[in-house]
Amino acid sequence: MKLIKISEVEIPPRQRAAHAPSHIKDLKASILSKGLLHPIVLTSAYALVAGFGRLTAISEIHIDGHTASCDGIPIPSGSIPYINVGDLSSADLAEAELEENLLRANLTWEEQNAARVLILRLRQGQDKLITVAEVAREVAKKSGKSPEAEGMILHRALEIEKYKDHPKIKAAKTSHEAWKAAMDITATGFRATLAKLNLGKSEHQVINGDCREELKKIEAGSIDTILCDPPYGIQADKFKRTAEHFYDDTPEYGLEISKFIIQEGFKLLKPRGLLWLFCDIDHFITLREYAKDQAFTPWRTPILWRKGDEGQTPWGKLGFSRTYESILLLSKGQKGLRVLSPDIKDYKRPARSDRTHAAEKPVELLTHLLALSGDHGDVVLDPCAGSGSILEAASIMKMTAIAIEVDQEYYNLALARTVKSSEQPSAPASELLQ
Repeated sequence: MKLIKISEVEIPPRQRAAHAPSHIKDLKASILSKGLLHPIVLTSAYALVAGFGRLTAISEIHIDGHTASCDGIPIPSGSIPYINVGDLSSADLAEAELEENLLRANLTWEEQNAARVLILRLRQGQDKLITVAEVAREVAKKSGKSPEAEGMILHRALEIEKYKDHPKIKAAKTSHEAWKAAMDITATGFRATLAKLNLGKSEHQVINGDCREELKKIEAGSIDTILCDPPYGIQADKFKRTAEHFYDDTPEYGLEISKFIIQEGFKLLKPRGLLWLFCDIDHFITLREYAKDQAFTPWRTPILWRKGDEGQTPWGKLGFSRTYESILLLSKGQKGLRVLSPDIKDYKRPARSDRTHAAEKPVELLTHLLALSGDHGDVVLDPCAGSGSILEAASIMKMTAIAIEVDQEYYNLALARTVKSSEQPSAPASELLQ
């Protein structure tokens, strides 16, 4: 039995980010009761190849004042048994570590993905002609999966790797969920490319940029209606991971954006124009009073969008289901609505499976608000366009839309929507004013 001082073991960067405390606890109990079944694996330079969990467990056993054994022989305190794999290539070492981690406590899906991609890159560094299928066959010998299954996993890992820093990939709970997100991102980019080819056929303008910069470039007094759904500032980006609110939603940022839109919006609107601003009820009065300071005439109370019977349940079964959102209506030049209208709007929100943005509003609601604001030929501005619902609503109303979106992926979705919006049948305003 070869021994080495634990302090002399070099620990290179690991595929596994961390071991769960429960895993180390269980491993310690197993070693104390049955002995160390497998020594750790080192290179000739004493760099750890496999066995970080065992190294940690033995170290803690010694610190606890206990004695462990290997093959019935007590392990001296501060030392650990090891075997040497010689001078292996980087790819061989990566495969050895992956085998160790797959056979013992599982890596997270992120770690498994990164490990497989690393092995492929290292193998390609040794042989530029090696294929994904050949590497998959090598890994399959270690993982116990079929070469076909490993090939599919590796192909998916490569797709995920392209977007590994994307919020949707980081939010995924499984590799399958991450792969689906990667496919969605790829498809969005493809649709956006097609939409760019179609831009000459669309009357709408879609801008990728921060509205705090882009609004300054629009001609003053050129907009009939501003219809905007900015970040609410309610920490929506900290909601459940499945909510997919992938944008800054701190109270400070939300209020800053809304106030900027109100301030710039007064300059951009024609002498008689309207601004519809979706907002959280906590900020309604703050924004209403700020709008007064900018010379707007606000409607005193919120217009309520009732989005169905289902909603957030902050107290669970002990409270209410929040089924509405509030809208602040601001008028420049004392412009009113085209007709008398109730202040509660019943429009069911898009089904989760149909939403391309977590905060997406129904096209029917946006179309109704535009119909209350003006008529065919008007210019409507959405400074926080998300995935571009305003484009479809404007097309139905035969209005021209300017949509601004800071996020690249949502901008791509909005671009793609210009194709769909061009196919929207228009409708007389009278049908949309009920």
